[in-house]
Amino acid sequence: MRNISNATACAVIPEEVTWGDPELLASLSILALINVMVIVGNCLVIAAVYCSSKLRSVTNLFIVSLAVADLSVGVAVLPFSAIREIFKIISLRSFKDILEVF
Repeated sequence: MRNISNATACAVIPEEVTWGDPELLASLSILALINVMVIVGNCLVIAAVYCSSKLRSVTNLFIVSLAVADLSVGVAVLPFSAIREIFKIISLRSFKDILEVF
């Protein structure tokens, strides 16, 4: 892992990434597919319980709660985790910005 600032790291990405690398493309494709499946699958679970009155039970509300939590992870965490995994860049500046809000 590199220990460089975010601006420097972002400027270096286009220069260092070899888009013809089959391993990089395979990893990026698999991670993108997983992310899309997480988002679509959890949206389907939420929509099924919302649309069908037969599925509205206490047990299924717990399942919807889990689907909402998993959907938020799929939207807020997985894309950035995939970028970090592929490009090997850690953005500490954005993490500090998030902590300043609290």
